Amino acid sequence: MKEALARLDALMNRLVEADQTGTGIDPLRVANELGQIRQLLAEAPAVVRAKGGQKHFRCEACGTISHGERQPEKCPTCGGRKFFAADIEQPFVESGAG
Repeated sequence: MKEALARLDALMNRLVEADQTGTGIDPLRVANELGQIRQLLAEAPAVVRAKGGQKHFRCEACGTISHGERQPEKCPTCGGRKFFAADIEQPFVESGAG
């Protein structure tokens, strides 16, 4: 997950730089990079289940979701210590567009 996020950040930076400098960027290369990032995200382990956990906490560093009554002390996957509440019971989120 860390690699995918790093590659996504790098791609976003290249897009901003191309916009600001007017140098342009090859759309097929962007599409290819996004496809590779998508594959990394799809393959990443995301859920660590705990018995009786009602709440869901996503690690800000790697995206792993942990379950429990309260936020874990550290991420079981990467050791990260920053989390945000994640509601995985509602998988479809409306963007408000349209």
